[in-house]
Amino acid sequence: ILEDKSAETMEIWDDCMSFPDLLVKVSRHHSCRIVYRDQTWEEQSMDLKGDLAELLQHEIDHLDGILAVQRAIDEKSFALRSQRVHLA
Repeated sequence: ILEDKSAETMEIWDDCMSFPDLLVKVSRHHSCRIVYRDQTWEEQSMDLKGDLAELLQHEIDHLDGILAVQRAIDEKSFALRSQRVHLA
């Protein structure tokens, strides 16, 4: 579960093994807290920032059945990996 999602967001070019040649510009929270259960089923939490926060938001989306293409900022937020050098 994601909690305490920051109001501050970051736009990033997300890549995913579901679409290996596709990059999708998405908006993610800069920081958040993840709440989960460990191997002994005890509730744990971890505060995340930056790249790790982005990665876990991406993976939690997968668990919820959401792909990066569904999070695209707009219709211009798609690019092939070969175009990456031209992306800002």
